[in-house]
Amino acid sequence: MKKFMIGLLFIVLLSTTLSANAETVVLKSNDYDKPLDSCYKYRDIVVQTNNGIQFWWTGTEFIQCPFLDTKFTKSDDLVEWRDMYLSDEVRMKISGLHRAKIKHYGDKYIVYNEIYFNPSLVIDKMIRKRGSAIMPIYILDENFNLVSEVQLDNPLTDFEYVDGVYYIETQEYTQVGTTDYELKNNTIYYSYDAIDWQFDNEMGNMPQSNGRNYLVFQGELVNFNASNYRFEVKDMFIEKNKSDLIKVVQERPITCYYKAKGNIYVEIQYYIDNVNTFRISRDGVYSVDVAIPECSGGSRYEQIIACDLWKDKLVIRTRKRLIEYDMADIEDVLNEKCPSDTPYIEFNGNILGFDVPPIIEDGSTLVPMRFLFEQMGADVEWDSETQTATATIENKAVTFSIDNVNARINNKPAKMDVPARLVNGKTMVPLRFLSENMGYDVDWDADSRTAIVR
Repeated sequence: MKKFMIGLLFIVLLSTTLSANAETVVLKSNDYDKPLDSCYKYRDIVVQTNNGIQFWWTGTEFIQCPFLDTKFTKSDDLVEWRDMYLSDEVRMKISGLHRAKIKHYGDKYIVYNEIYFNPSLVIDKMIRKRGSAIMPIYILDENFNLVSEVQLDNPLTDFEYVDGVYYIETQEYTQVGTTDYELKNNTIYYSYDAIDWQFDNEMGNMPQSNGRNYLVFQGELVNFNASNYRFEVKDMFIEKNKSDLIKVVQERPITCYYKAKGNIYVEIQYYIDNVNTFRISRDGVYSVDVAIPECSGGSRYEQIIACDLWKDKLVIRTRKRLIEYDMADIEDVLNEKCPSDTPYIEFNGNILGFDVPPIIEDGSTLVPMRFLFEQMGADVEWDSETQTATATIENKAVTFSIDNVNARINNKPAKMDVPARLVNGKTMVPLRFLSENMGYDVDWDADSRTAIVR
């Protein structure tokens, strides 16, 4: 019991003193305060009012339609605007959506109602049995001519385009208590041309992809404020194919909004969470925390509502303002903190998502000690004076010190190829030496740059 308590104390000590919180970077940002309570302006363009979004980045150009107007214009730079020639039918269909989204995927423009992407609004519709109808998805060609409509039976809760395939997700919930609901049907449809759609009976969740990794999320609907609900992520997987998912176990689990934005993933804590950072990742495994600047009112926290990629800018929307980050700056910080050649660590069939990514030193892979030992179930004793740790699993005991290649295995001297290091406040240990001397085998998969610990 004493050893267990010492080990537990060591884990807690590391959690509080050796950077339990991931390093937070500060990036240059621009703020755009709301000129009116109901209006957001971005570079002098009205991008949202209470009466619906009148501004879109489709993936290839910006489109705007001024409030109470039917004239659509488009631009590549938000400066020069050109008239668009839409039929009256198409203009009316777009204007008739409560919260329209226009995306350019493949050789089609997809126009859909984004109102039900918020689970609270899905539940709200089910409770009231009335309100906004489930509007069709409109499929337009390159010249904005209507070519097809897709009518759904349940609210559209996600739309994705992955590797030339269009995906639709709809959800239906069942009431199980006064304020609690559980997912009844989560239906995925797919199409290769956005016209002919088929039900996918293999997929239970929508794929997310930024061109590098395919991610699948599993979670549950959570009631966090009377009638307000949100989807909270419980598990994340890297998808090899529809039947081969590898779970990613994060040192700091993700919880809420996690979406592919261009070639990165973005996670934000939204609505009621008191946080002042969001996470960016290029692969869904290793991430960087980006600071959100304090708002002018002096409040440290503010509610994050949404995140959008507008051409080469990542734009965070709160209840008070828009915050703009340059994607080039985001790419630079990811290249520095999470290089593309960073190795993966697979343990017990799971990929480990360390807060501080592993590093390579003289051909050896060093990984953060605390999270690795937690996964192994090791007991740890720590001597703060000598900065020496002893990790024990059953009858295996390994003792090592920071910046010292000399170690001991079951009290017998041994030598490591590289010493343990302190990196960004994390104790980094040589993976192969520690793993093999604690009873594990380590293999290296060069193709995926993965060290597999069995």
